[in-house]
Amino acid sequence: MSWLLAAAFWPAPGLAAGSPPQVVARTQLSAMPANLSVGQAGPFNRIAFDVERFGPTDPSSAVTCIYPGELRYRCDAAVGEPEAGGTKRRVIVTVPDLGRGKRVVVRFSTSQGRQDAIVELANVPQVVHEIESMPLPGGGQVAIGSTGAPAPILQVVSHKSTTTPAMAASSLGAAPACDQVSAEWVGTSATDPVFQSQFGALNGSIVPSRPVTPGSRVQPDNLPEWLVTFPLSATRMQFIAHYEVIYRVGSCPQRIIRD
Repeated sequence: MSWLLAAAFWPAPGLAAGSPPQVVARTQLSAMPANLSVGQAGPFNRIAFDVERFGPTDPSSAVTCIYPGELRYRCDAAVGEPEAGGTKRRVIVTVPDLGRGKRVVVRFSTSQGRQDAIVELANVPQVVHEIESMPLPGGGQVAIGSTGAPAPILQVVSHKSTTTPAMAASSLGAAPACDQVSAEWVGTSATDPVFQSQFGALNGSIVPSRPVTPGSRVQPDNLPEWLVTFPLSATRMQFIAHYEVIYRVGSCPQRIIRD
């Protein structure tokens, strides 16, 4: 059986006086959610602490996460049963990356005192690869050679276009909300462009023309813009877009400790 510390209070008798909690070991667990995490790195870091003299037998027991800027936040914590014949419990603390910095102090408090443990959040940028395709305005032009046969026009022109990554149209592109994961831009790039025409594949290029702003949210009104250069006979182009993002978690106002 285990308890979930959200508000972190239990109506039960207290522990013996003069026995503050003590962290004796810690283990980094897989981050959550699994589909947006890479091993121990992700928007929700999970750490298993072995803590002496902490748990539901003391109604003052609480877990508080302190972020840079002195933001005090009630992190979720699951408290297990004490080990046989002892006072040590396994406490699994979930620390969300609120985008306020990587160094977080996890504080274990009881009526007898407190102990702080420093956590370095593991949350790295990730690259999402998507195949994008777009028509080429003004393309498809054909020259007629001296023999009357059609020939490609290789004169190049340029066109600016935006693409919408799938995450911008999902919950990852929505406004931040309590415990909701959203995506922030880190960068964009493109590879493997293919320019189609009635004559087969032609040469062209694509480069970012309006780089995304690192730290800004991925959303429908904040899309990458590309400069596409193509021969006039090309009709359509396809490429692989590499959207580099980092996932953050929306804070819950009710978990912020203000007093």
